[in-house]
Amino acid sequence: MIRSLSFNIMAELRSIFRDPGVLIIMGAAIVFYSFVYPLPYAREVLNQVPLTVIDQDNSALSRQLVRMVNASEMLRVEGRSRNLDRAQKEIGSGRYSAALVIPAGFEEDILKGRKAYVSAYVDATYFLIYRQAMTGLVKTVRTLSAGIQIRRFQAQGWSVEKAMVDRSPLNLVSRSLFNPTMGYATYIVPGVLILILQQTMLIGIGMISGTRREQIMAGKNVSQRRGGPMIKIISRTIACLSLYLIHILFIYGVVYRIWDFPMRTSILMISLFLLPFLLSVILLGQVLAEFFKTRETSIVMIVWSSMIAVLISGFSWPVESMPHWIKAVSMLLPSTWGISGGLRLTQMGASFGQVREEWIWMWGLTLLYLVFAWICVRFVSMGSDQEN
Repeated sequence: MIRSLSFNIMAELRSIFRDPGVLIIMGAAIVFYSFVYPLPYAREVLNQVPLTVIDQDNSALSRQLVRMVNASEMLRVEGRSRNLDRAQKEIGSGRYSAALVIPAGFEEDILKGRKAYVSAYVDATYFLIYRQAMTGLVKTVRTLSAGIQIRRFQAQGWSVEKAMVDRSPLNLVSRSLFNPTMGYATYIVPGVLILILQQTMLIGIGMISGTRREQIMAGKNVSQRRGGPMIKIISRTIACLSLYLIHILFIYGVVYRIWDFPMRTSILMISLFLLPFLLSVILLGQVLAEFFKTRETSIVMIVWSSMIAVLISGFSWPVESMPHWIKAVSMLLPSTWGISGGLRLTQMGASFGQVREEWIWMWGLTLLYLVFAWICVRFVSMGSDQEN
């Protein structure tokens, strides 16, 4: 049994390293995506959103507001529009992302102690731009408003300290937990890297099985694996696991350091947590591979399902808020549990006990897919080999 296992493991490794396509998917693709995928988000936070200003008051106070808006790191005043219709066309064409309208009588209303209003028109089709533009405009207007109110209190003879306390008796201090900079790369890339491990594994295993099936159909002499179904399954699992454990060390030991992603756990802890994740993915890949007749089929089917796996994994939209049948499907994917627990370990600094549920679920999926893999290899694969 040990000789058969050793022979099969070496045969599986040769299948990976001698096939350029498989080697690219299961090796080079991990390195490539680890460095290329985070590049567009390298700045982490979206700044300098372009906007246009419609200043119908043209007063000293309105010009001060425009200068304050332009001084905000979130916004950049790039133009002036004559009217709102013109500004809407410019936003629609993509030239600007927002428009600030300062109505006539703005300064006069403030000097007379009346409420003054400004209007903001922001493109809401891109939520990230919308959030940054609205946040920048609201903060700027509130800062100007606070300064005006403090000066009114001072005109009544109050001290600066009393004026500031009366203006804001209760200060709100907001701090973002686990992602202090609110960086987009820190939010999205760590979860996607775990998904990339899953998808490349499934594609690679499918390509190996598809290539082998194509060779058998063509009548070529194919090296037969030794032993029964369980020996074949275990040998392929060990071969793939040995390769992807190296990827785990590379991602969390090298990639995280280069891109400065939060790493609030040890590499040993995250490797132990992701062990059943890798095992369940490998076994799932062996189950799916029995239904791929060609190597190209696995690429098409797995790549097509990647977006679905992202959407139902729960890190972009809570699984609890999804329909029950989608939640049930998500529970059958190792990526759902791997992403959830992996992010809590690395970004939130959770203890291993706090991700125990995800860990147990992945071990459950490992056992489930082991049974299905045995059935497929025992009946489906052997049946097709006998026909050939």
